[in-house]
Amino acid sequence: MEIKDIFPADGRSQRIHCAKCGSHCELAFKDFDETVSGVHMRFAGLPTLRCPKCGQEALPDRSRMAIIETHRRALEQGSPGFQSKRKKIEKDFGFTKVKFLYDADDYYYIPGLYRQPDDGFLTPVFFNRAVLLKYDNAPGYRVTFASTTYGQIETESDYISFGINRFGHVVMWLGDIAKLPESEQYYLRSENIASDHALGSEFYEGQIEAVFTPKSREDELFALRSDVIGAFFKRFGEGVAHLEAEVMDVALAFNPPVVDTDKERRHVADALNKIYVESWDNAALGRVFRDLGGDPKQMRSLKLVQGILERVAPAHDVAKLVSPLYVLYDLRVAYSHLMSDQGATDTLEQVMTRLSLPSNSGLMETYDALVAALGAMFGDMKALLASAP
Repeated sequence: MEIKDIFPADGRSQRIHCAKCGSHCELAFKDFDETVSGVHMRFAGLPTLRCPKCGQEALPDRSRMAIIETHRRALEQGSPGFQSKRKKIEKDFGFTKVKFLYDADDYYYIPGLYRQPDDGFLTPVFFNRAVLLKYDNAPGYRVTFASTTYGQIETESDYISFGINRFGHVVMWLGDIAKLPESEQYYLRSENIASDHALGSEFYEGQIEAVFTPKSREDELFALRSDVIGAFFKRFGEGVAHLEAEVMDVALAFNPPVVDTDKERRHVADALNKIYVESWDNAALGRVFRDLGGDPKQMRSLKLVQGILERVAPAHDVAKLVSPLYVLYDLRVAYSHLMSDQGATDTLEQVMTRLSLPSNSGLMETYDALVAALGAMFGDMKALLASAP
């Protein structure tokens, strides 16, 4: 290997994206054992960027500079080789009195994080996903999502952005955490985990690259759900749907269908039902409905949502507005039974009629129509809650 090979080929700073497949690389620690322009060099545990998708590796700028500078010194001293066991950077950036677990190597070696002013602000701090569940249920806080993996914890006076990485861990910036009261920092610390060095995400793209990737239909739908929950809270002061662990697990793991099989039909309908039907909080909806003069006794969530909106906007055709939720529920019922069951067949035909589809439509056509209908419904629901007197 020649020393010129250590320099980036295009002369630019190393980025987090894999040069081969474009995926986000993650920080790893690897032994570097090479003869570089006549000098044998061995660094144990050198920070390296590794693509989890294709295995391609690259050196962060700081690692490149360590090799280049060491090579220069070796030549000046006439040394034929160099060997070092690298010591990890142990640094307290001093943003918080609460001692969080984080790895300073992430800040210095993951591309785009190091800033000369505010040294350490963009240090990633990792948490169990359960940390979001508490904030979603705590007075004075709201958890909102721009997509299934990028969102904000909103306080009464500020907000903290977070991401969810490929391991399902929540990531926040150390400098943002310092905005929270010390008591809240102690709660965060209880869910704090050691770094997994996987920062590549929509969170990273938006916060560091200032690039907002086009959302998938699924992300757009989940974000609209979050908007509607927020609109209910703003209007009535109630969290009418909670961020339950199961809902998050299902939303993060969900992928649109690629094959039309009975198993896939059941999976898709069940997953969408858990996210968009079962996640409504019946008790909270009942309190809102009662405050509006209704009697919630023996009413379930969908009827309560409909009843609330009918009282908010009596001139609006609310039954038509919320129809996609009932369609989704019926689709799950139909797909969960054998198609030889006449009742399931009749229910499925009704679903297709309400989605304006032929009765023999397959899963792909049904899924596309249903997601579009749910998206339009949430958009209209948000507007109705905001504009109705």
